[in-house]
Amino acid sequence: MAGVLSLDELVGLLDRFGTRVEVDLAGAAADGIGPELVAARLAHVLVGAVEAHATRAEDAARRAGAGPEDIGKVALMAFAGAGCAAETDEWALLEWRTTRLAMVLSGLDFTGPFPRQGQIGAGDALVRTIRTVAAALSGMTSAKHAATNPRRRSQNARDAGRALSRAMDALEQAAADAPLHRNLGQLMETAD
Repeated sequence: MAGVLSLDELVGLLDRFGTRVEVDLAGAAADGIGPELVAARLAHVLVGAVEAHATRAEDAARRAGAGPEDIGKVALMAFAGAGCAAETDEWALLEWRTTRLAMVLSGLDFTGPFPRQGQIGAGDALVRTIRTVAAALSGMTSAKHAATNPRRRSQNARDAGRALSRAMDALEQAAADAPLHRNLGQLMETAD
């Protein structure tokens, strides 16, 4: 696992962020989970801990007078921290982020009138639209990343083209919900 922190290093970093974890490799192995997946899980726990810290730091900066432009510049520092040195690197990180966003939105179980059927449902109409738009964003960033990568394989371009077509279908589907959400927005404006 070249370039991946060891389990001990991940546990140590999590501890520094106040997240205490214990790794039971024998138990994980008994459940069919290898050390690579354990490392991936811990790395994502670390991402969550760092994001929570970034949220608190942004709030403190806002209270100290930072405005939206300042916070926008701060948000770009994630690309520096990820070692982005070229546009292809930036699109790779954006693709990774948007795909994980779509995965997480599909995995979270929200309350609402729509029962879950696969990745659809388990929430209200707005949740459905958010999931649809996140999936479209994932497909679009995948296509853009493939288009900016001069070393891409032809299969990557075909897959990205399919993803882009599906993304446009998803956007059209989400657009059908616009009148409903516009009405909801107007109701929310008058509620206060």
